[in-house]
Amino acid sequence: MNWGRLLLVIGSLQFIISMLAAEQIYSGYSPLHNYISDLGALKAPTAPLFNTSVFLLGLLGLAAAALLRREIGRAAAALLALASIGAMGVGIFPEDYGTPHGVSALVAFLFGALAVISMALKTRGLLKPLGVALGALSLAALALFIPRVQTPLGVGGVERLIAYPVLIYFVAYGLGAPKTS
Repeated sequence: MNWGRLLLVIGSLQFIISMLAAEQIYSGYSPLHNYISDLGALKAPTAPLFNTSVFLLGLLGLAAAALLRREIGRAAAALLALASIGAMGVGIFPEDYGTPHGVSALVAFLFGALAVISMALKTRGLLKPLGVALGALSLAALALFIPRVQTPLGVGGVERLIAYPVLIYFVAYGLGAPKTS
């Protein structure tokens, strides 16, 4: 059993499930018009669930980075570790904290997408083009998100185009049996 891959899958799936549950619990929340981090705002009814879940995502990702270092390479492991630290920061500093939250989210988003691309370049088969495409999609969405470019998806939809491709790749990578190059 590869514990690093397992932690990557568990961290990603628990966060996806928790985020979806929080969206349903939070009355009036719109995945298109609200930021993901609105789920963790201090006055949000979902703050304990969201902030714990995103912190756990980061903690498990950090452990996975250490355990997968030989498999994915030092660069990818470092990028995954940085993204994980950013996710932990999002849980520690909800959006009410302003700059620390924004920096943490940017670190999680940017380095998460770069980690996916770097991990993909170490694999063979379908995981390679899938990872490059998902990482590129996440970076493109981040490029729209930072200047708040208006799209039919709304700010929440664009933010999800940053987060979901990374989480999906982490699950695919963790469940697959990639052969590194």
